[in-house]
Amino acid sequence: MSDKARRMSRIALASVAVGLVLTGMKLVVGLTTGSLGILSEAAHSLLDLGAALLTFFAVRAAVRPPDAQHQYGHGKVENLSAMAQALLLLGTCVWIVYEAVHRIAGGTVEVEASVWAFAVMGVALVLDVVIARVLYAGARRYNSQALEADALHYSSDILSSAVVIAGLVGVRLGVPILDPLAALGVAALVAIASVRLLKRTIDGLLDRAPPGLAERIAEHVRTHCAVRAVERVRVRPSGSAAFVDLIAAVDRGLSLEQSHALSDSVEAEVRKVVPDADVLVHFHPTTAGETPIDAVRTIARRFPEIDDVHDVRGYADAETGKRFLTLHVQLRPELSLEAAHAVVDRLEDAVRAELPEVGEIATHLEASTALGDGRRQSVPPERLQALTAAVLRDERVRDLHDVALHTGSLGTVLTCHLVTRPDLTVEQAHEVTTAVEQRAREVFPELSDVVVHAEPAAS
Repeated sequence: MSDKARRMSRIALASVAVGLVLTGMKLVVGLTTGSLGILSEAAHSLLDLGAALLTFFAVRAAVRPPDAQHQYGHGKVENLSAMAQALLLLGTCVWIVYEAVHRIAGGTVEVEASVWAFAVMGVALVLDVVIARVLYAGARRYNSQALEADALHYSSDILSSAVVIAGLVGVRLGVPILDPLAALGVAALVAIASVRLLKRTIDGLLDRAPPGLAERIAEHVRTHCAVRAVERVRVRPSGSAAFVDLIAAVDRGLSLEQSHALSDSVEAEVRKVVPDADVLVHFHPTTAGETPIDAVRTIARRFPEIDDVHDVRGYADAETGKRFLTLHVQLRPELSLEAAHAVVDRLEDAVRAELPEVGEIATHLEASTALGDGRRQSVPPERLQALTAAVLRDERVRDLHDVALHTGSLGTVLTCHLVTRPDLTVEQAHEVTTAVEQRAREVFPELSDVVVHAEPAAS
């Protein structure tokens, strides 16, 4: 049994113990004094005891894990238990009303409003308050309808005990009719509580979601997760558990790994609203909020011959009103020029099909710069010194280090780390790294590529 199940069982068992004590006390004093109000309370407490036993067994059954026959678990046992309690309460109300009307119409049963009667009702009132608070706390913590139903029983006891005490006061004042009238008050309070409980259990059995919960989940996910929109949320309560199905629109450019990570994030955020929920997330790809540059990169991923697309830029054509695009496409180096050109033609056609606002497209073809059997080699000191001196002339540069050459079948690549002033913008940093690339090519004319990693100096 899980820790949650053990805690819920202990709360339900405490309710059973209180029910036994209250039923015994009220029954003894009610029979001794002849008070219908106290006897009706004894019957009510006996019903509470039965309800507590139902709750105890229902809680233990409801937390059992799903199996082949009950693939959504056993949570509905709690709803059935609560419904049985509500029907028993309504049956008790009928008996109380019958007896009260009989006495008012001319019954001769005398009532003794003794000190013991007041004492037992006072003790009952205190116990009802304590156990009701314990049950409500457990119901809120574990989202248990069975515990909540049990707490509702004891909450109605608080009010009904107060009504009975008022009836006993009336007897002491020489108005014995107040006792059956108090019993009618008890019946009214119990009936109201029963109807409310019955409605809640029926709602649970019909999978009625708590009002506003789906909206709160959707708003929370929209606020805390990188989704374009939340299209639908469905909540299916089942005892203390809940099943949440959520459909969201996400950027179509997400990779499978990114989509999986986002799905985990959505599930975690849903559980912040509905703890311990069983969450199912489904994503729809969407172009909403997508820029033309994002769209081009997403379309390019469909072509296995293309390794990368970069330096995508868009310009507005004042004459045609169309958008002019320029982009660099890295293709597999083993492709012939004819095959590479055919791939780029297909890419351009796909871009125009999805982006009708695009007119002319200028594409620069590049071979991927994989080094293959590349190896690292040392940098000649005099050339390193020349490069460092040229780079440090820029007052925006603080340091140049980790300069290395990597030679492979596709040429020589220079890599380096550049430390810049911390107040530079991204655009200014790009200008600095571009200048470093130019200086490197001047010092090392044989380079096929230059990779500069820029980082701000510690402030």
